[in-house]
Amino acid sequence: MDVYYHIIANFNAGSGKGKRIGFEVEKILNNRNIPFVFHQTKYPDHGFEIAQKLGQTLSDAANRIIVIGGDGTLHAVVSGLHAVESTLPIGYLPAGTGNDFARSVGLTKDAKKGLLAILEAKTPVEIECMKYHDHLHNKVGIGLNSMGFGLDAEVNALAGENKSTAHVPTPFNLESSSYLTKIVDAFKERTTYSVDVTVDGVSNTYEAVMVTGVMNHPYFGGGIKIDPLSKMNNNELAVMIIFNLSFLTLLRIFPLVLTTGGHIKTKYFKRISGKEISIRLHDSALGQVDGEVMPKAAYQMDYTLTSFQLWR
Repeated sequence: MDVYYHIIANFNAGSGKGKRIGFEVEKILNNRNIPFVFHQTKYPDHGFEIAQKLGQTLSDAANRIIVIGGDGTLHAVVSGLHAVESTLPIGYLPAGTGNDFARSVGLTKDAKKGLLAILEAKTPVEIECMKYHDHLHNKVGIGLNSMGFGLDAEVNALAGENKSTAHVPTPFNLESSSYLTKIVDAFKERTTYSVDVTVDGVSNTYEAVMVTGVMNHPYFGGGIKIDPLSKMNNNELAVMIIFNLSFLTLLRIFPLVLTTGGHIKTKYFKRISGKEISIRLHDSALGQVDGEVMPKAAYQMDYTLTSFQLWR
């Protein structure tokens, strides 16, 4: 049976990297006489809408989806499929600036190698992710890497204001220096809040919190390993709480984030892992899921494990 490929592509991802990979994919598929169609995303929620429609109309046996874009594009597609309860597996060619999902699950940066692996794959791999329920805003969604409230969301908001900034290579395998710059900018205007956290039935309240992050993978910000203990498919989620600290302390601790992971042993970090997580913010805070910014508001969230199928 011939397989038909649906390419959901964000050509704007990675300052044009998505477009370059799209042309490379088109050339390879044409040379192999493999039938395909491009679905180019035009606006932030378009990948979600395209995936919903494909999930409602396509059969698993005769069709495959390939996503070209960054973490946000992949998040939108997986969320759209989950919204219509579709089990269609997807392939993913990372084309963003951060690519934290690809880094976490070990996908190649070489688009040609990645595409050939997808074309030759016989059985998809199950990948764990988080399902969240936002009680106050009556919303259910999916998180692949992380969802956070506070400073990390403020950093993403600042980074999103100037996506045209040129990316400069940095040490420690980070994708760009822009995220580090935005951490400093956001830190200057940081606020703190109180939060109730329940993990597998055990509840605590934490004060003077800068970040409450629910983690499925180790990274955010293009290679910053904020949770060195999280791993792919380890049958758990984790809450990473970061407490308020001075700028001098941040400068002292941050090298540990980039090297040994020893930051989580300091009093400024607390990690709690489990399968069922609830958090309730006492104050309003900006949020982010997989780098996509959520409005500043109060949040009451529940998290459980779910999964999707990945060709690799």
